[in-house]
Amino acid sequence: VEDRKMQLYKMELYKLTHKKIFLAGVVAVFGIMLLYFWCVEVGEEFAVVDGTTYTGLEAIQKNREITEEFAGIITDEKINQIVEKYGIPSQLADNMPGWRDGNYLNNFIVRYFTDGSWEQGVRPTELYTLGESELGIACSKYQKVPMLDYTNGWKVFVDMFNFSLMLGSVLVVCSVSIVFADEGTTKMLPLLFTTKEGKRSDIIAKILAAFSLTLLVFIGIVIIDFLLCKATFGFSGFDNMVAIVLSEHSREWMYMEDFSNYLMLLLAMGIQGGISLCAITLWVSACNRSSFKAVVMASIAWVFPVLMRMLFRGMISLIIYATPIFLVLNGMINDIYSYWQIILVISACIGVGCTIGGYKKYQMQNV
Repeated sequence: VEDRKMQLYKMELYKLTHKKIFLAGVVAVFGIMLLYFWCVEVGEEFAVVDGTTYTGLEAIQKNREITEEFAGIITDEKINQIVEKYGIPSQLADNMPGWRDGNYLNNFIVRYFTDGSWEQGVRPTELYTLGESELGIACSKYQKVPMLDYTNGWKVFVDMFNFSLMLGSVLVVCSVSIVFADEGTTKMLPLLFTTKEGKRSDIIAKILAAFSLTLLVFIGIVIIDFLLCKATFGFSGFDNMVAIVLSEHSREWMYMEDFSNYLMLLLAMGIQGGISLCAITLWVSACNRSSFKAVVMASIAWVFPVLMRMLFRGMISLIIYATPIFLVLNGMINDIYSYWQIILVISACIGVGCTIGGYKKYQMQNV
């Protein structure tokens, strides 16, 4: 019996992973990831050192090189040394991010120790000491030691994580939504429901295969993201604060947390988002006998919480934040950091409920 169940599971997983829609989706997801990584994350790296402008890979290597000299605990002496050696950038260009005459080190100084902000188009006019800066005040309040490292590797990893898991979610919706609905489309229900184990073992095998495929997609995305960032940017600053790693100019206590804790939560949220998306998609699939309709309805169910978030606030936000589309966004962690355990519990309940609902709905379908 156990061998039979394992054979069913392997067969269902094989069917899912060898469908054209999945294979084409995998190629598309990883192709878009590579394109985004090279054109956006690598392409936007910029460094001006000793009058020479570097871009792309050369800029990454140069920024890593010059940061090594000043890496470690931030002090007023170190701030002044960086300013003396590289100056304070102030040049902006239309539709171009960052200071166009800066590098990683003096960009860091401008962000945390001046009144300048390229995002708001404000050029720096005043240099602050560590004690006068918002970063220094926050570190003193939360008893943190500010460190200087080249943290772009982790920053890009987080940016890519958001973007890539959104792509992975589309792949999961398209692949899993046909798990049950495809049997109706291909007229396989009569055959399945007349076999000895058709109504139970086959349904369980389909569900397990769907969750396995989802985990493979999400874990594969994380691994590719990790390898790309590690090989290109390096992973310095893992023990730094979230604010410095993500280049956030904020005193909020969440940004004063260790990045390692933040990263573990980010990964947990992302994987839970994939699992709950799979469960919801399975339920939608069981409610439809048309593969096309199932894909459309599952897509609507996935993006609908965005509209709900625009219309509703208050306690209902707990449920909205527990939906798959929000769980893969690192931006919402700041909003739910105080009660992330509740969000994960609500998400787990939604996932279990949808899985059971999908199982029963498909089992009760009349041929």
